[in-house]
Amino acid sequence: MKPKYFRDPVHNFIVITRDYILELIDTEEFQRLRQIKQLGTSEITYYGANHNRFSHSIGTMYLMEKALSQLKSIGVSIDEETEMTALTAALLHDIGHGPFSHIFEKVIGSDHEKWTINIILGDTEINQVLQDKDRDLPQKVASVISKEYEHKYIVYLLSSQLDVDRMDYLLRDSYYVGVKYGLFDPDMILKSMQIHGESIAIDYKGLYAVEQYIHARYYMYWQVYYHKTTRGYELLLENILKRAKYLYEQNRLDKGIDILIPVFRKGNEMDIKDYIKLNDSIILYAISLWRDSEDKVLRDLCNRYLRRDLYKAYELKEDNIHHIGKIENKIKEKLIQYGFEEENVKYYFGIDRPSNVTYDYYVEGEEGEKPVILIHKEGKYNSITRFSDSIKSLAGIKKYRYYLYFTRTNYEGEDITDELIKIIKEGEGGK
Repeated sequence: MKPKYFRDPVHNFIVITRDYILELIDTEEFQRLRQIKQLGTSEITYYGANHNRFSHSIGTMYLMEKALSQLKSIGVSIDEETEMTALTAALLHDIGHGPFSHIFEKVIGSDHEKWTINIILGDTEINQVLQDKDRDLPQKVASVISKEYEHKYIVYLLSSQLDVDRMDYLLRDSYYVGVKYGLFDPDMILKSMQIHGESIAIDYKGLYAVEQYIHARYYMYWQVYYHKTTRGYELLLENILKRAKYLYEQNRLDKGIDILIPVFRKGNEMDIKDYIKLNDSIILYAISLWRDSEDKVLRDLCNRYLRRDLYKAYELKEDNIHHIGKIENKIKEKLIQYGFEEENVKYYFGIDRPSNVTYDYYVEGEEGEKPVILIHKEGKYNSITRFSDSIKSLAGIKKYRYYLYFTRTNYEGEDITDELIKIIKEGEGGK
């Protein structure tokens, strides 16, 4: 088979010469990733963020190929079977994502890694391509996804604190979102990689590139992935799907499309063939139908979504979190006064507590050692925190932001924002 060239905005040219990789890309299951956005609802905040999991998956495979090439160049023996398993796992690592990814998982109780393994091992075109290459290949690839593969350094390369998955999505997301703080030097990191035991270490020459990567991760999480507008939009979409699911269970969902019936009926136990029919466009089409639903709540939520009439975000001070129960009760009372039914108030406000550990590490004596990024210098291997003050200052610190989201208007469109903010501020003061 002739090499195939992919023009990639992040990596420039990606050249694929392996026939089985091209065959996997052409499968129905992989092509579905074109219809699933990499950043879900972030497009509402950053209008350039409309890239998909298709491009990210190919980019991840490309970086895995470069990582393996580096290891082989310094004398690491990697046989064809291991290389094939690693490249395939990198290409397919996101194949199980549902529409709008993590929001969908929360509503139906789904786990995208479980679905990734199901698609690799199940009755699918992907499984057939893998079996045609090697009957044991599906199980080997699945074991990388489940982190049980015999060559642990392959697992580390795909899923760790310094992996090709994160490297690609940080660079790709930064590019499409239009921010610069997600940038770092992936080539320097890859060229500095070496094997240490069953893991990967970084030669000291790559220290500053790894520092840059960790800082990029920090800024991207707090400025992009956890952006308050995006999180509010996710909450609105989550509430729409929860309401539709509730109405279906009550036999009251008057509008919709048949393709979503298995989602509401079986949830995480639906058939693979039904699951792979789902993508972002299906959900958006359903929302466009539900905007005319006879159910007042579903109709209202869908119209808010399509008009970008988002929840108001109010950042709660961490010192006042112990007042949150009282604040919630006061908000419920006020929303009921403004015409929201008691049983439906839950669709019009919520609390979000995103958290992130930029770089985690273990302290000697802790139970369960956490994976660390090891730096090799002068024959010794130590945690990156020994060499980098900036990473040490971030390491192990779990940062939280608490946001209270609530509707800006009642059913009639009357602005109730000021009244609700007043209640929140009084609650923060302990009143």
